[in-house]
Amino acid sequence: MEPGIPTIDDALGPLIETLREGADPAVRAFAALTLAKCGRSAVLAPLVAALGDTEKVVRRAAAQSLAGIGPEAVPVLVAALGDPSWIVRYRAAEALGMIRDPRAAPALIGMLGDPEDHVRFMAAKGLALDPGGPATDALIGRLDDRNPYVRRMAAEALRNAPTPLGDAVASRIRELSPGG
Repeated sequence: MEPGIPTIDDALGPLIETLREGADPAVRAFAALTLAKCGRSAVLAPLVAALGDTEKVVRRAAAQSLAGIGPEAVPVLVAALGDPSWIVRYRAAEALGMIRDPRAAPALIGMLGDPEDHVRFMAAKGLALDPGGPATDALIGRLDDRNPYVRRMAAEALRNAPTPLGDAVASRIRELSPGG
């Protein structure tokens, strides 16, 4: 590289600082999206931290960025599912669902039992992309969730199940599906 021309490594520090401390949420969100393109593992921790940002636009950008990084982000996202903030767990589940890595399925199955309905919804949505195996039984259990949105998302996920589900489950899925 020619002397004096900045590299990606030169930009990481300022981008991470902007993500953490920038005054404008749109600029913080842009920093998150840009960090995902840097191809450096050093961006994972700041992006996971941004899942708990005070602004929704930043949290969403961080989740999209982590999903865009792909399988490398799975371990930090699985760890984020243990965060005390339901907002962080929700966004971590969202990103894991978008990545579609088999290592995410057990963690998402576990999140179907989260006390926060938003997290259960996002876990079911993530499993909808690959609802086979142990996910099927866990999703069947959510057909009677106390939250109607979680029930509908579980039904939607099970519509993609690779194995026959039985008449009673199929009937419940039809009942919960739009136009039911």
